[in-house]
Amino acid sequence: MRLTAKKLSELTSVPAANIRKWRERYSILNPQRGENGYLYYTSEDYRVVLSINKLLAQGNKLAGIMHLGRAKLLEIAPQANHTSDETHFLERVIEGNFSSISHEYDEYLQTHSAESLVQKKIHPHTILVGRAWESGYITVATEHAFSRWVMGYLSQLALRFTRKKGGDRLFIAFPGDQHELGAMMHYVLMASQGLGGKFCGALPFDRLFEELSHGDYEELHVSATIPKSREEIDKFVVSVHKKYPHLKIKIGGTGAKTAGSR
Repeated sequence: MRLTAKKLSELTSVPAANIRKWRERYSILNPQRGENGYLYYTSEDYRVVLSINKLLAQGNKLAGIMHLGRAKLLEIAPQANHTSDETHFLERVIEGNFSSISHEYDEYLQTHSAESLVQKKIHPHTILVGRAWESGYITVATEHAFSRWVMGYLSQLALRFTRKKGGDRLFIAFPGDQHELGAMMHYVLMASQGLGGKFCGALPFDRLFEELSHGDYEELHVSATIPKSREEIDKFVVSVHKKYPHLKIKIGGTGAKTAGSR
């Protein structure tokens, strides 16, 4: 991983001036100078900065933190615990090198189906990034940047497929659930079978009913990421069927598994 001071600052929310001071005064960072003369920070430098940030937030003094030394800061830094392939992928995410990820996905599509791409590549990568954020290995800004990018990639992928004739379908995230990636992946899988429709993502109840009133929908596909109880799911279905009794409602996703998908 090669990060400029500016990029490292953006990723960790540490001012570039602080990064420079930590490098020059404490020799706690070990960037490598590139052929162009710029200093590039490594994945270890990134983890050291995350450790310093965490310890400062806990109320520790900077001098005491620096006295721990680079080796100790790396030891207490968020651990990767990933395979070499997973680490390489996360480093590209941290760098914001989405063009190489896009190229990887496009190459995979040349010999595999869209369904395989979503299930064998994109879905595992999404889980990997989420867990890396939960462990503190990547920042929330990095996780959000990846999520925005992959939403765009999937949206463009769905446009490649010709839709078969048939009833109209609306794809959404469960109202109140702001996690749209699951709904988007399901939308792409359906589109690849010629069974696409309109993707609206996260919609509150009033906007959902407004959209349903404007379309001639036969099916409503709902993806839940946040765990939902059977009571919540049943309440949602009943409220929709009161106004649209003939609408077929299909609910799935990890959040619906505890209650049983329908």
